[in-house]
Amino acid sequence: MTGERRLGGGWAIILAGALLGIATVVVYWFASQGEGAWVTWSEINAVVLAAMGVAAGAAIASSEEIKRWTTWESILTAVLGGVIGILFWLWGLFWELLEFIKAGIPGYGYAVRDLFYGFWFLAAILVPYIVRRPGAALAAEMVGAIVSALLGSQWGLTVLISGLAQGGLAEVVFALRGYKHYDLPTLIAASAGAALGSWIVDYAFWYNTLAVPVVVLMLIARFISAAVLSGWLGKVLSDALAATGALDNTALGRARIQG
Repeated sequence: MTGERRLGGGWAIILAGALLGIATVVVYWFASQGEGAWVTWSEINAVVLAAMGVAAGAAIASSEEIKRWTTWESILTAVLGGVIGILFWLWGLFWELLEFIKAGIPGYGYAVRDLFYGFWFLAAILVPYIVRRPGAALAAEMVGAIVSALLGSQWGLTVLISGLAQGGLAEVVFALRGYKHYDLPTLIAASAGAALGSWIVDYAFWYNTLAVPVVVLMLIARFISAAVLSGWLGKVLSDALAATGALDNTALGRARIQG
């Protein structure tokens, strides 16, 4: 893309971290509303999480690689993240229909239902596979979470915290691979990172009273679901879109043409 203006994406990611901090404060406010509060959280955890979000945003923004994002890549990431955010919201409606699984299998129904959890990591896999830039997993998952929340997700602003954890741990995997390898094993490993992030957040918010065997099985179920519904599915959908020629001006498209 010779001659194309490049965006310095650093401040956008710092803003994402700041938004996380604001969302965390809002979540804590809800948690403080007496016995009927729908979120169980503590002031200390809220403050620490907010600080971590802002620090993570600042750390990523300091990377010179972020500044190499092109305008097209930034727009594409936002658009794809937004579309997937709509799908996240729809998946939330489907998730509510799965309540019968949890009710029908006391305790272990949580783990069975989590076999369908992996779709919520799709943005953190599909978008990085296409644009292949540092920060893509975190940015896409956060955009998806924001759109889902704006559409009226039943979990409200807590999805922003989940988005940060899921996108952030997927980002770690891509970073460990040097942002150079995007084969299926790497995508599945990144989806496993996202699954771990989701499990940590959900355990802290809702599932810390469940028996240890149940929460362990929930994590295993999320790993399996992530491998299929985000790792494998993200690659399949991206490759299908690339085959149409619509992604020729992306890293995936160029790799496909050269390969």
